[in-house]
Amino acid sequence: MPAESDLPNFEVSEFGRDGTAFVFDLARLDGRADIPRPFLHRHSYYHLLWMTSAQGQHVLDFETFEVRPHSVFFISPGQVHAWTSTAPTAGYVLNFSAEFFLQMYPRADELAEFPFFHIANADPVLYLTPAQDAQLRPLLQSMEQEFSGGLPWRYDIVRSLLLILLTRLRRLHRPRAGESALPKSYSLAKRFKLLVDRHYLEFGSLQDYAKALLVTERRLNEAVKSTTGKTGSQLIHDRILLEAKRLLTQSELGISEIAYRLNFEDPAYFSRFFKKHVQATPGDFKKMFAGPLAN
Repeated sequence: MPAESDLPNFEVSEFGRDGTAFVFDLARLDGRADIPRPFLHRHSYYHLLWMTSAQGQHVLDFETFEVRPHSVFFISPGQVHAWTSTAPTAGYVLNFSAEFFLQMYPRADELAEFPFFHIANADPVLYLTPAQDAQLRPLLQSMEQEFSGGLPWRYDIVRSLLLILLTRLRRLHRPRAGESALPKSYSLAKRFKLLVDRHYLEFGSLQDYAKALLVTERRLNEAVKSTTGKTGSQLIHDRILLEAKRLLTQSELGISEIAYRLNFEDPAYFSRFFKKHVQATPGDFKKMFAGPLAN
């Protein structure tokens, strides 16, 4: 039987100098033979790409974003991504574990205020101006100097600098038209989203999630809609489709096997469901991501 997934999964950052007890590392992108990485892969840690010089495309969970000078991409654990650049790449990569991040944001509501973690956010990239890049880069340089120095309490200083950097980036984030401050319904919608991630193969309907969350189906749907702009059912479908995309591109499983794994009794119905939402058949989608991204 084929392996469930052939997708590279970086459990411990390969950029760092110490492969044990990984919590943080930082490295320059300049002159690295393994950069960019045009093949789909994922990380088990937070991954921040700061590109002072680059030109290409970045596929993140199968959505394509432009790569250009002064781009800052934020990738969360488990997300699938790949990127290319036709120009020489310069900048930084920062990797940090969930534990390292939680030491900066110990409360869920503080974490939620950072826009890249907002479940309604669809912009995992900031395009800085040259002036903004130049203004923020000293923080990266200070982090680099402190991290490589090996002095006592370096992680405390690095963590403080990273918190300042992320807060400065949060200031630069511009919500889309109609996207307001964090709504009161966010907490319920966030718990629903986490539940979907864990139980999308077990729960059969929105009503199942409402029961688990001890709310009415109507209240749950209203909270999700006001927070994300989508219905609860749409978010469930989005999660199933994301898993389908990952299995299509990461494994050697056939389309029928994937359909059954995702609890579709009829592979033909799965194919229609997939095409309706993705505008491509499962087979065509698999071919699209079969190899490295083209420059």
